Amino acid sequence: MQTVRGEAQGPKRSAPSRNDIPIWLWVTLVALFGLAIYSARTAEKLRKDIQAVNERAAVILQQRHELEAQLKLAKREATILTDPASVKITLASQDPAIPQLEAKWHSQLGIVLTGQKIAAPSANRVLQLWLIPNAPGGKPVPSLTVRPDADGKFVLLVSNPSELIAATKALAITEEPEGGSPQPTTAPRWIGGIS
Repeated sequence: MQTVRGEAQGPKRSAPSRNDIPIWLWVTLVALFGLAIYSARTAEKLRKDIQAVNERAAVILQQRHELEAQLKLAKREATILTDPASVKITLASQDPAIPQLEAKWHSQLGIVLTGQKIAAPSANRVLQLWLIPNAPGGKPVPSLTVRPDADGKFVLLVSNPSELIAATKALAITEEPEGGSPQPTTAPRWIGGIS
C-alpha cells in the first residue's frame, strides 16, 4: 500500500516561474500591448480626421447654399433687366452733376435699381427707395435701403414690392438713417416717374 501512496503523491510541481514562461509568449504579449496602443491612437486620429472632414463639408455645404441663393437672385435680376415686359424708370436728380439712377420694374418679378458713380452717404446713413402711390394724398411707401460700394456702384433688388406698378406713379430715393425710415425724413435726391 505504501507503494500506491507514493505513486499517488508523485513529485510536487511548483507554480511556473517567470523563467518557465517561454520568451515567445512575452514577445507576443508585448506586441499585442503595442498593437493595442497603436490601434487606439490611430482610431483617435481617424475620429479627429473624420470630425474635421465633416466640419469642412458642413462649411462647403453652407457656402453652396449661399451661392445657389445668390445665383437665383442674379438670375432674377438678369431677367428683370433684360425682359421687354419690364418698365424702364430713369431717376434723375435736381443737380445735373449727380449721375442718374435706373430702375426696371417687372410686374411679376420685382424691381432692380442700379447706380454708378454715386457718392455714398455718411457712415450712419443709407439710400432708401420709396414707391410714390397714384392715389391723391397717398403717402410714400418705404422699400429697401442700400449703400453704394467703394466705386459708387450698387444694385438693389426688390423681389416683392408692396405696391403694384399700376398703383405707383413714381420711384424716389432719399437719404435716411441706417436701417431706413417709415416715412421720408429728407427731400428726394432722385425721383423718376413711371410712364
